[in-house]
Amino acid sequence: MFRVFTLRALCAVALLLVLRAPAGAATTPAPSPTPIPVIAHVQTADRSETTLRNSVRTVYVVTAEQIARNGYRTVGEAIASLPGVELAPYGAIGAAVSYGIRGSNSAQVLVLVDGLPAPGSLGNGVNLGVLPAAGVRRIEVVEGGGSTLYGTGAIGGIINIITDGRTPAKADLRVGSFGDREITAGADGFMVERIVSNNGYALPSGGATPATRANADYEATSVHAAFDRKLGGIEAALRAGLTSDHIGAPGPTGFFSSSSREDDVNANADLTLTRRRAHSTATLQLGGTRQQTAFGCDAVNDPNCYQPTASVSTESRTDFGVRNVVSGASERLIYGVDLSRGVVRSDSGGTATPGIAFAAIAQSAAYAQENVQLGGDSSVYAGIRGERDGALGGEFSPSAGARIALGAGLALKANYASAFRAPNAVELYFPGYGNPGLRPERARVGDLTLVDDRLMGGVSFGWFTNRTNDLIVPVEVDPVNFIYQPENIDRALLQGFTLDARTRPYHGVVTGLNVTDLYRAQDLVAQSRLPHDPVISLNLHLDISGGRSTLLHDAGIALRSVGANATVDPTQPLFDQAAAFTSVDAFARFRAGRHALLSLRGYNLGNERYAQVPGYPMPGRSFALELTTR
Repeated sequence: MFRVFTLRALCAVALLLVLRAPAGAATTPAPSPTPIPVIAHVQTADRSETTLRNSVRTVYVVTAEQIARNGYRTVGEAIASLPGVELAPYGAIGAAVSYGIRGSNSAQVLVLVDGLPAPGSLGNGVNLGVLPAAGVRRIEVVEGGGSTLYGTGAIGGIINIITDGRTPAKADLRVGSFGDREITAGADGFMVERIVSNNGYALPSGGATPATRANADYEATSVHAAFDRKLGGIEAALRAGLTSDHIGAPGPTGFFSSSSREDDVNANADLTLTRRRAHSTATLQLGGTRQQTAFGCDAVNDPNCYQPTASVSTESRTDFGVRNVVSGASERLIYGVDLSRGVVRSDSGGTATPGIAFAAIAQSAAYAQENVQLGGDSSVYAGIRGERDGALGGEFSPSAGARIALGAGLALKANYASAFRAPNAVELYFPGYGNPGLRPERARVGDLTLVDDRLMGGVSFGWFTNRTNDLIVPVEVDPVNFIYQPENIDRALLQGFTLDARTRPYHGVVTGLNVTDLYRAQDLVAQSRLPHDPVISLNLHLDISGGRSTLLHDAGIALRSVGANATVDPTQPLFDQAAAFTSVDAFARFRAGRHALLSLRGYNLGNERYAQVPGYPMPGRSFALELTTR
């Protein structure tokens, strides 16, 4: 009760701060965690370049400037404070991260790199906790069903990581708490990053657990290369990335494993060819990804070893897409074809079927969407996709939406879509877990959003709904041995509100607030709330820009408050439950020369001990010092 009261009080105070902030010169708002810089166009919402202001779908953007300003090092960190986004890390940097949009789960959110599926997409192995933010130009998050343009896995939304082909010369150094060290260097489209952290933070007292979080160390090396060239009338863009990481996997408190280790390699490459004409833009994309994950532990000396023989999972995927955008005076037609082929192999580490090569997973689709300008800033769209996912059969996914201008910067946006998700390779075939009898999930997704560009620095208030049939969830089939198997449940319903507001700059100060109220996340068959979906989450930030002649370049403070996603048992330690929490981060960047910044960053300054995933406590108060060229 105290937690709920505190969270609601924070919402009230934050809203008061936003509404009372003085007005300044008018600026064009951008739906992103900070208002600098303004984003004019996005490319994920309609799979083509669209003005952000007139996009019918809800889109949030995190820019490279915001990534550098806030010290984000992974994609997960960069999007954590966006409205409607839910992230639940299993620890500090390098740990796995569960994620969702508007109450959806990780498997229902499609993660793209430069418009193509990220490594691990076939087996739900995309880990936002290790995807590097180095070399990223911006991240676009489209909320709501996106199956018409992108196909399976986009029930909750799309995260598109857009990399940079024009990387300026730069170098960054960082040292921080818990043995955290990082070096990043890059120039001319090439960037390399090395991160090392022992993550040996103290655990909350109580229980038979180690005094510090041991065997949670992380080291990763990432390389990103990008080249943009003009070949006559064709624009060519080549992107390639490789990340290799080594991670300790201690397991939950109470079942601490001292020897469990995981080694991952994620690689991707794609070539995009674009030809622009007076009224059309044709694009061809060819890409490939590869992910390999090895896991094992020492069964002889580790009583909590849960993988006595090393397992190796390998996924390879090739994607091909061609699309055309034809523009007229008041309409735009987008149509295209997507083809994907992949193989997933699991060497299961000594089970009855030690090696399984899955049959090739194939996806073929054609889609079309028509956008019509009605006059002024009003527009409508309608589209449909036909997709076949191998032996799982075919799906049709229609969508429609409208932006109705109500005058003086006020507009109403409405979207409706039929979205779907084919079961991934892990759910279908993984040894000891998979269920080949699963059916695809089918969802009806909609939202209504009222947007006012002229009120303060921009305000939006939205309602969303998601009704999913055949939802796939893990069901315990053997309580004695803790064995789970994915099953289809009949129906689930998600509904909620989002509020996003910010002030105009006033003497270099900007305040922003977003609140997500997921008031319904219901299993309609069991008549119980779905797990891991907090009712209320709030993000409040205050950003300060220093003057050109001052030592302070900029500073900021961010508050994140998340309600409990399950009933809290007062007899159990909080770190064994997903209890409510409030975390406060802050930073200040100082000029250390003409082309250098010295940054001091503090995390969880209130030293609140909590776990977003039961049994996996997050670190307490920590600090980092950075030296960055610019």
